[in-house]
Amino acid sequence: MSGERKLKIGIDLTGLWRPSTGIWVYAKEIARELLLLDCDNQYTLFFGRAIHPEFREMDGRFRAVVIPVREEVISKQVLMAVLCNMDALDLIHFPALPPPLFCFRPFIWTLHDATPWLYPNTMDLKGRSYYRWIGAHAARMSRLIITISNEAKKDITRALRIAETKVRVVYRAVDAAFTKLSDPELMSAVRARYGLPERFILAVGTLEPRKNLPALIQAYRQMQRVKATKLGLVIVGRTGWKTGSLQEDLRENASGIVVTGFVPQGDLVVLYNLAEVLVLPSLYEGFGLPPIEAMACGCPVVVSNRGSLPEVVGEAAILIDPESQDSITAAIRAVEGNPALRADLARRGLERVKTFSRKTAAVKTLELYREVGAHSDFLT
Repeated sequence: MSGERKLKIGIDLTGLWRPSTGIWVYAKEIARELLLLDCDNQYTLFFGRAIHPEFREMDGRFRAVVIPVREEVISKQVLMAVLCNMDALDLIHFPALPPPLFCFRPFIWTLHDATPWLYPNTMDLKGRSYYRWIGAHAARMSRLIITISNEAKKDITRALRIAETKVRVVYRAVDAAFTKLSDPELMSAVRARYGLPERFILAVGTLEPRKNLPALIQAYRQMQRVKATKLGLVIVGRTGWKTGSLQEDLRENASGIVVTGFVPQGDLVVLYNLAEVLVLPSLYEGFGLPPIEAMACGCPVVVSNRGSLPEVVGEAAILIDPESQDSITAAIRAVEGNPALRADLARRGLERVKTFSRKTAAVKTLELYREVGAHSDFLT
């Protein structure tokens, strides 16, 4: 960074106390990778209640600010707003939820997709209101917006009516932990822990309307009725919102279906390695991390043809119409009944996943920090 002004950079990690999924995985990974990559600038990390365990061994690479409460409105909109404005930071990165309304430091926000504006019915009222009010304000005030796919960029600029030049694409990366395994004892232990079928379809994601899991379950049951599959169905993910009818349905008829709830990363890697195929029938995704995690583990992938998923998987997956039961069942039957196709999808997936590098994501993010920092209105 010779000849460039050293920056004081803040990163909001106050939400990392939540289960490590989705945007929280991204926030954790981009912060860790930046700390490993960048020895020139000074970093301040904001945590909720306590420093996250995965950052404790990196002591000395950052200054920690611990906000004593976790509740979003108080911690972010009140306490962090005060701290943001008191701290002499050149810029702050909010990699997950919207920034405080009254943050007057230059900031960058990572807005992962346009769900609150394009598909509001797939969110609960609190989340929808939070994004559509505070998020819209944040998008206007951000010096730059980072998003995670070109499709998401198009959606965001259209939904929020902001300039394309303000929105920059930085692809998400797959964690190195997701890889092909050759440890039969480990895989047998995980299979026993969750009571997994010998062969199974895998679905990974928070249980919420946007993930469209009822369509997959209905397609699976239809295949069972006509004896068109020998696979079980394993659903992995924490419970989100509006899942009452889904959970009741599964209680009444769970034949062949295993619901694990949230699983730690180590077990998830094994599940991808054991699965016959990953199926993600989402109605909308700004990126969709499970497909590239599965690809890194050599698991064939079937995904929705909506949102950014076609962009993310390229030619390495089978695309389905998530609102067509016939489309879902045809894809599953094709993979189940064709070992050569499974092997080809696995090979293409392992090649495709090389596109999504953690270091590349960190380098591109750091470039955006420098761009914003070079025009900072604040003296440090």
